[in-house]
Amino acid sequence: MVYNGKPSRGCRTCRTRRIKCDEGKPTCQRCAKSRRECGGYRPEFEIVHRDQTRSTVRRVQHRAADLLQFQFPAQHPQNPSSSSSSSSCGNPASVLSVPVDQRATCYFASNLILLPQVDTAEGVWEFLVPLVESEPPDSALSCAFRACAYALLGNRMVASTVSLANMSLKEHTLALAKTHLSLKAPATATADATLASVLLLSLYENITAIKSPQMLAWRSHIDGAVVIVKTRGRAQMCSSKTGAHLFKAVRHYLISRTLSSGLPIPCGPDWWLSRDGTEPESLLASSQRFALETGELSAQASCLLASTPHTTEGVELILEMATVVQDLDHQIAGWMAAIPSEYRFKTMCWATEDDVELTSSGGGGRYDEAEVFPGSVDVYTDFVTASAYNIARVSRLVLASLRIRFAAFMCAPADYRATAEYVASHRVCGPVIAGILASVPYHLGWRTRQGELFDNSPERSGFACGVPEPARALAGLFLYWPLTCVKNFDLTSDDQRTWVTARLKFIETQVGLKCAGVVRKAEFRFPSMMIGNQGSMVSPDPMRKWSPGLPRRNEKGELPQTPESLSSATQSPQPNDADAR
Repeated sequence: MVYNGKPSRGCRTCRTRRIKCDEGKPTCQRCAKSRRECGGYRPEFEIVHRDQTRSTVRRVQHRAADLLQFQFPAQHPQNPSSSSSSSSCGNPASVLSVPVDQRATCYFASNLILLPQVDTAEGVWEFLVPLVESEPPDSALSCAFRACAYALLGNRMVASTVSLANMSLKEHTLALAKTHLSLKAPATATADATLASVLLLSLYENITAIKSPQMLAWRSHIDGAVVIVKTRGRAQMCSSKTGAHLFKAVRHYLISRTLSSGLPIPCGPDWWLSRDGTEPESLLASSQRFALETGELSAQASCLLASTPHTTEGVELILEMATVVQDLDHQIAGWMAAIPSEYRFKTMCWATEDDVELTSSGGGGRYDEAEVFPGSVDVYTDFVTASAYNIARVSRLVLASLRIRFAAFMCAPADYRATAEYVASHRVCGPVIAGILASVPYHLGWRTRQGELFDNSPERSGFACGVPEPARALAGLFLYWPLTCVKNFDLTSDDQRTWVTARLKFIETQVGLKCAGVVRKAEFRFPSMMIGNQGSMVSPDPMRKWSPGLPRRNEKGELPQTPESLSSATQSPQPNDADAR
């Protein structure tokens, strides 16, 4: 209880006039002299045990004018049903009289910190809360945490009195300077708090990136985190619970960093995963192992294609590499088909073009306005499980692109789209792409708006705080790389690409991850642009605009013709079984 001074025993009239009462009995003499009616005295019990409700309310109301008022930006409904539901109820938290630091911290925790609810589940950023609490408020970790929290909140809400972007930038500048000092000091260079600060700095670039150089800054932070992990060593990192969580976080970011750049895996894939059988491999770790092996094969394939001449020996080397790629793809497909039932997704409904107000003739709705792509709608046990599936699917798409590049190398100067490998890739990648698209509604909140279609079974992981929201920032982080891969993949249909581009824009504007806008605008196609640049290394900058190469001319100087028989293969086939996805 707060001490508010000695309570007055004066009469009610004097207390209202705010003058000293002579406390005369039975009535106050001041009231009698001024010919006012004395209001009497309060009971002694009320004086000693004061009811502070009214005074507390007055203080809160007085301070509310000095606090921030947050408002959600207007969201345009994407279909009539969503507009009717939004109009039936008011905007929750339209005005929040909550201090900005508390609001930002809670918003970060409710969107990004995922805590496991069962022993077999995996968390995300669960190590962050105890680390931040153990550090002083002016530490590098605390500044980096506030920078991310302010930036994420500022991307989703509008503050009336301050600029959250400026507050975030200030904290980010302090975090960079303090992290640099920590890295220079031997005692703190490899500490858990320093590594967590570097990871948060990379997350900050995901939240705020609006131009390609910021995505490259994200990569540089991941490279720095990898250096810290390599310096400490895998055994030392995994010797503590917090260190093991940090090690897994760096491994997760390393996958998207290497697959997007075509660079080899530092220390090799085996170093990042346990192979001695001392610890059971989780579903996420298994998919990450496939992704790391895929990244290593991709880097080796790029080197081989850049240095191998078109000779008999060179073709044999390419065929050997193609066999390795094919074997890994078969391993991933077999692993996905053998996933235990408790981890498998459920296909809850099948959306037709009429269901999402689209028509194949082009006279109906637009794909960029649909929340669901025509096909299956899948639901997962939690976001980590969904991420494990999509990581495996992205690995299969990358492996398919490698097989197409090998086919283009061996059939040059003929058109590689006439090869059997290209046609087979259509058959393999169609269900894979469909599986990624079917997971998007679950990530972006369509499930919460269509609750009658789904069961209410509890998830294996839950967020640190907050109420259920349609779209969480963590789901957007897990989803935007698979969507980027689908958008840039050659075998994606035009309708799929249009829909995926719109979903990336949704993640950028509604979820609050600006990095989705950078990859949405990037002009890149694979493997065609890589084949066009065959003979040169893959660019370490994934955001660089590629110049598609021209088809090679034959000895007569003629360009090879594209067979018309493949025109019908531009559309991906419908998935015929769930295991293929």
